[in-house]
Amino acid sequence: MEPTPSANRFASTAVAAVMKPIEEQHIAEPGLVVLDITGGDEDTVRAVMAGLEERWATSGIVPVRRDPGEPGVRARVYADVLRPGRDGP
Repeated sequence: MEPTPSANRFASTAVAAVMKPIEEQHIAEPGLVVLDITGGDEDTVRAVMAGLEERWATSGIVPVRRDPGEPGVRARVYADVLRPGRDGP
């Protein structure tokens, strides 16, 4: 018997996702940052990512993950705070 797919399309990847180590290239220049975001629910974390994307050049809205036994959901965003986001000039 095959398992039935989850109603939440992110559910299968959110629990199993593991944050990779931060590499030198992610912070090699002034203005590059790595932001780990933790929030109470997926909608909140996605809203924060959308706000960051409007202000700065970022890696965009990435899938969120849940860590077993830890409250809330998490996401990692890479950003260049020296370059404007999608609403910039």
